[in-house]
Amino acid sequence: MTNYIHITVDFDWIPGSQKSVPKLFELFQKYDVRPVLFFTGSFATAYPEILQQAMRLGYEIGSHGLNHGLDDNENFGIHTSYERQKELISKCTDIIAQITSAEPVLFRAPQLNISSTTFEVLTELGYKIDSSVPTRRFDFGGGSVNSLKYFANPCKPYTIPTKNGTILEIPPSACLLPLNMRLLRTFPYQFVRGFSAILAKIHHPLVFYLHPTEFVQISKMKLPEGYPKGFYSGCGEHNFAALERFLRLLQDRGIRSEFMLRDKPQVVL
Repeated sequence: MTNYIHITVDFDWIPGSQKSVPKLFELFQKYDVRPVLFFTGSFATAYPEILQQAMRLGYEIGSHGLNHGLDDNENFGIHTSYERQKELISKCTDIIAQITSAEPVLFRAPQLNISSTTFEVLTELGYKIDSSVPTRRFDFGGGSVNSLKYFANPCKPYTIPTKNGTILEIPPSACLLPLNMRLLRTFPYQFVRGFSAILAKIHHPLVFYLHPTEFVQISKMKLPEGYPKGFYSGCGEHNFAALERFLRLLQDRGIRSEFMLRDKPQVVL
């Protein structure tokens, strides 16, 4: 059973979602969480003070595309060209580097939609770690992961070779269902407790992710016209209680929070 977890945050470009960040950072400090924060370039441009605060706190900062959120069509799948992917990732990389004085080396693809092209772009741009491959996950048409391409990939960190080098893949934890904040806010605590125990036996380390949007009411955020709002139903400040209960559960089980840059490959493909 694993004894550590990566708590990760995906900062989609949804104006208004920044309102939850002070409370999130407060909980991270309270429970000794060492989070990995994946920022879209547009979010970073709008709220550079959040990245600067994260730097002061010693958090790890990665990239999450350029406009994902308000641009729901931005993705890094097989139909997006090398040139377009490089443009999107390069722009985000430059924005984060200008704010933090350090180029990001960690990446998470929007909606976990990633392809071999993305890995080539990432290694060309100097990235070291990706955390996007949806191992053991399938959404049965009800979410963004509906391909079995990566289903049987390793549940431990492994290297992906490219013509530009290699990148370390640290897969988000799942067993059909993903270990994320939506799970915590959808299912009863006893289910979360049992499900996370199962995942801890499968994934080494555990990888959990959340979005700042999940702690802000939909009426207080700016979503584009016609945007699918199902994900945001039930969002609001009340979800902080579910997150805090999960963080206490991890403490009780002796599962510590760690940064991603400490990880080494455990499986060779």
